[in-house]
Amino acid sequence: MKLTGAERQWVEQLIRLSLLAAARQLKADACGIGFYQGGRRFAHFVFNGRLQFLTETTLTVPPLLLKQISKSPTQLKSPHTTFLPVTPSLASALVAGKFDGTEPLMLFWVGRVRPSDWDEDEMKNFEAFAQGIGWLFTPFLPALMNGRVLRAWLEVATRSDISAVLEKSLSFLLELLLLAAGARDGAIVLTDLKGTPMFGVAQGEDGKRWLEMHCLPMSVRQAFSTKTFSDAQWMGVIAVKTSEQFRSTLTSLLDTFAHIVRSLVSWSQQSVWLDEVTWLDPLTGLPNRKAFGRKLESELHRAARFGYPVSLLLADLDEFRIFNEMLGFDVGDEILRQISSILKRSVRGYDIVARYGGDEFAIALPATSLEGAVKVAERLKARLTEADVLPVKDVRLTIRVSIGLTTAQKVEPKDAHRLLSLIDQALVTAKSKGGNRIEVLTAPEFVPSAPSLPTLSPDLWSVLVQYLSHGINNPLNGILGLTQIALMEEQLPPHVRDALEQIEQLSLRLREFSRYLMNLPPKRLMEELEAFWKRMHTPPPLPEAAKGE
Repeated sequence: MKLTGAERQWVEQLIRLSLLAAARQLKADACGIGFYQGGRRFAHFVFNGRLQFLTETTLTVPPLLLKQISKSPTQLKSPHTTFLPVTPSLASALVAGKFDGTEPLMLFWVGRVRPSDWDEDEMKNFEAFAQGIGWLFTPFLPALMNGRVLRAWLEVATRSDISAVLEKSLSFLLELLLLAAGARDGAIVLTDLKGTPMFGVAQGEDGKRWLEMHCLPMSVRQAFSTKTFSDAQWMGVIAVKTSEQFRSTLTSLLDTFAHIVRSLVSWSQQSVWLDEVTWLDPLTGLPNRKAFGRKLESELHRAARFGYPVSLLLADLDEFRIFNEMLGFDVGDEILRQISSILKRSVRGYDIVARYGGDEFAIALPATSLEGAVKVAERLKARLTEADVLPVKDVRLTIRVSIGLTTAQKVEPKDAHRLLSLIDQALVTAKSKGGNRIEVLTAPEFVPSAPSLPTLSPDLWSVLVQYLSHGINNPLNGILGLTQIALMEEQLPPHVRDALEQIEQLSLRLREFSRYLMNLPPKRLMEELEAFWKRMHTPPPLPEAAKGE
C-alpha cells in the first residue's frame, strides 16, 4: 500500500462505507475488495458484517478460480469459498472482477455463512454494485495496486468514456453517502468558479432541485447539510437532507466525500488530457491512426447490428514531399492543417476523418453505399484541387490527391483489418496509374448475395397480381374521378390546375399498367416479374468519376 496519512484515512473510510453498504444491501455476512498486486495476490480489505470490523489482508486466489472470475457474477459454494479469509468459513459467495483484457485490476465479493442460493434479483443487485465499485475505485488504482500493473490502469483510462465514468462514479458515491447518512435526498453539484452548474448527480425530489440550482425555500434549504469545496478551475457542493440531530455526525463524512469528489474530477481531467495525447494527432487535431481503428471497429459493430453499409476512403497527397523540400516543413505542416480542415468540413458530422500517417487521411462513411462514397470522394478531390492553399508569392499551389475506396454491404467488427487492406491496395493502384485519381476495390465477401424471387407457381403469381391490381384500381378510380371533377372548375389557379393534371396523368398510367399486368398470361407475367426483380437487386453501374482521369 502506498497511501499514507490523511489520504489513507479517507480512502480506507471509502472502502469501509462501500463494504458496509454491500453487506446491508446484499444481506451478506461478509464482503471484500481486492486490488491486484501481481501473480495471484490481491491487497485485500474484508468487512465482517456481524462484527462490523474492517481488516486489511493479502488474498491469494486459486489459479482455476482466477480464470473463471469475470465481470459477471461467479457463484461459489463451500469448499471453494475457503480461500476467503472469513471465520467461520462461508457456505456461499458471489465474486466479480474488473479486468483489462485478461489482466485483473480489482476483485469484489460478498458471502453468507449459512447455505443459501442467490436468487436472480440478488445476482442482479450484486452485479450492479460490483460495477459501481469498479467505477468508484478506478481513479485510486495506481495507489492501491502494484506499479507493474500501472499500464493496465492507463489502458482503462484511455479506453473509457470519461464523462460517463465520472457520472457513474459520482452517482454510486452519492448512494453510499445517503446510505451512511440515512437520507433519501442529496446532490453532488460541480460548478464553474462563478457558481454556474456544469455537472452533477442527485437523488430525491429536493436533491434534484439542488442539482438544478433552483431557488429553494429557506425551510427546505435549512434541512440540508452542505459541504462546499473548490479547485483551481471549478467548485463543488455536496448536499444531504438530514434531520438536525445528525448534522454534527456528518461533518467529517462530508469532508471525506469532498476529498473523493476532488480525486474523481482530477482523474477525469487527467484522463481527458491523456486521451487527447493518445488518440489525437497533435498537428491537425484529427484522430490518429490508432484512434481511427478503434472508432472503425465501433462503427462496424453498429453497421452489423442495423444492417447498413460502410464505405472507407484513404486519401494521399501526390508528391507532397516536394512542398516540404521547396517551402520548408513549417509550410508543409500548415498545408496539412488546412487540408484537414477542408476534409472535415466536406463530410457529415458523424463521418470519421483521421490523419492516417504523414500526408495520408482515412475517412469512414457510415450508412453510405458505393455510389454515395464515390460522390464523396469526387467532391473531396475537387475541393482539394480547387482550394487556395497557402499561396506563395502569387504562385497558387495545386493539390493533387489519390484516393482508394472500398464499400462493404455486410460487415462484422472483425473485418476492420481487411477493409483497411482494401483501401490501401486501391490507393496503391491509383498511385501506380499516375495519381490524382480515384480507384475502387471491393471484395466479394462484403457483397450480400441477391435475394431470389419467392418461389410460387406461375398460376399462383397470376392470381396474386390480379388481386393486387384490383386493390390498386379501386382507389385509383376514386382519385381519378375526384380529379376530373375538380378540373371542371374554370376558376382554378394555374398552379392548382397543373398539379391536378399531373395527378390525372399519373392515375391513368398506373391504371393502364395494372390492367396490362392483369391481362398477361402466367408465363409472360413470370418473365416480367423476374426481369423487374433482377433490375431491383443489380448494383448501379460505377460512376465515371471512380474510373480515374
